[in-house]
This record gives sequence, C-alpha cells and structure tokens, in this order.
Amino acid sequence: MFDTPILLINFNRPDFTRRVLTAVMQQQPRRLYIFQDGPRPSHPDDPARLAAVRQVVDELTLGTPTTLLTRYSPTNLGCGPGPADALTWFFQHEEAGIIIEDDAVPHPDFFGYAQQLLHRYAGDPTVMAIGSMNIDRHRPTPYSYYFSMMNRNLCAWASWRRAWQGFDLRLHSVSRADLSRALRRYGCGILERLYWADRLDEIHRDGVGNSSWDMQFLISIWLRHGKGIIPNVNLSSNIGTVVDATHPSGSGNIIDNIPTHPILPLSHPPTAEIQREADRQFHFRYFEPSRGSWSRRKTAFYAINRSIKRLLGHQGPWRTSK
Repeated sequence: MFDTPILLINFNRPDFTRRVLTAVMQQQPRRLYIFQDGPRPSHPDDPARLAAVRQVVDELTLGTPTTLLTRYSPTNLGCGPGPADALTWFFQHEEAGIIIEDDAVPHPDFFGYAQQLLHRYAGDPTVMAIGSMNIDRHRPTPYSYYFSMMNRNLCAWASWRRAWQGFDLRLHSVSRADLSRALRRYGCGILERLYWADRLDEIHRDGVGNSSWDMQFLISIWLRHGKGIIPNVNLSSNIGTVVDATHPSGSGNIIDNIPTHPILPLSHPPTAEIQREADRQFHFRYFEPSRGSWSRRKTAFYAINRSIKRLLGHQGPWRTSK
C-alpha cells in the first residue's frame, strides 16, 4: 500500500471527483482524507450534487483496505476558507502528505515523486512545498526537478505540517513593506513586487472575494524565505478551468489539460539553488500574460516615480507652473 497520506479536497463535481479519485485509488493509499465543502444557499442543486460526490467516494473506497477519514462541512465555507480548513484538519493528524483538489488529475509517477521528496527534504525547513505542474517553455536544469520561489500551481502538491503552521488566511500582520522586503531577497523586480503588493491589498480587503488561500500560502513561504520544488515535466493535468469549474476561465487557459509525463526514477539536483529566471518567466506568463515589454517598462517607470515621491515626501507632478 502507498504509505504517504493523501488529502482530496472536493465540492460538487462528481465527474471530476471520479477521475481524480480513480487515479488516487490506483495507488492503494493506506490513509485517505476527504474534505467536502457544504452547500451554497443560493444554489438549490448543490445538495444533490454533493450527495452524488459522496456516492462516488463510497463506490471507489468501500471494500478497499484504505482507511478513509472524512470531513463534510455542513455549511459552505467558500473557495478560500474551505481548503484552508481542510489543510489545517489534515495537518492536525499528519506530519506530511499529498494534497489534491478535484480538478487536478495526477500522473501515476506524481505519487512516488512526491513521496520520495517528502522524505528527502523533511529535515530542510526552507523547502516548504512540492509541486506537480510545469508549463515552462524550457527546462532550466537537466535534473528531474528544480527549486523555485513558487509552488506554481497548488492543485496537486505535497507539503509538511511545519510549512502550514501559523497559516493566516487574511495576513493581518503583513504590510506591503514586509512583502516587498521579502520579495527583494529573491531578486524580484519592481513589477513583480507591485503585482503581489496589490494582491496583498485584496487579501486584506476581503480575502480576494473570499476565494483565495493559495496566494496567502505563497506569501507565507516568501516571508520565511522558503522555496518549493517544481518537476521538470508536467505531473498533473488541470481540468478545473472548463465550463463546469467553480472559477471557469474560458478556453485557451495555459494550464488547461496539459499532457503529463513520467518522471521516475528521479535525478536529484546537486544544489538547492532557486532558478530565478524560470520563476520570472512563469510570473509574466501565468500571472500577467497581457503585460508586454512596453507595458512592463511603462509600469516600472510609474512605480519608480511613485516610490521616489513617497521617499521625498513629494506630492503632485514634479514640474509646477509659474
């Protein structure tokens, strides 16, 4: 049996759950945790769809040697607080494990890859997450994986209790200056720092519409100058941006249904150096794909201008009329 515990986070999509849970059960996990958020008051079809998801879980797990632990929320927590609650519950019981959402179909090699790396880096507190998705145009290293300031996509990943401890969904005590200092340590340019400062403002305001937990987790990693691991091939296929998704993005999203590839046996990099250029390219391809080179230069100019004005205490335009 597969010894590393697995948490599956799902909601109201029985077809998605069947695809993902089938991949999970092929590994014969020793312990499987299932979290399901509760029905939304404004969606009368949610109770029936939630029940259909639970029926899929029963169908695929009953009669197996897997120990099943469930947490079914009676009320709807939302796309941010729900997964955060699931992760807190999971890490209350486990020191480390694999986390999969119902819109990420993992390659069979993902499980062995994650299990090996959870053991290998268990004693390194700077390594905080093990990712599965890769949309890089080029391989930044010749090894099976590399180190990144991001976990890239958190739909199928692995981590440790130590990385989740102290998680704050609203990051109340974190200021823009705190975040900017943390990002400077990674060598992030002004555009990246400005982008994430704006996201921090959204988190402070309403938790990005109460829909985000992964950005908060990324920021918590950066504040501790941690890092994640990215496979050099793609290990999970995201099916959550289609029409039936909770947050549909339409056709053409760069993470839609990317083919997966084998990765085992692993070839380990000799150092834990972060591949900064790969992270920078990912940022502008995934988070800000519409920002071309001219837009980046113009935004950088205005951002630097505002920073100088704040430093000097200057208000208004630099030139004044006589």
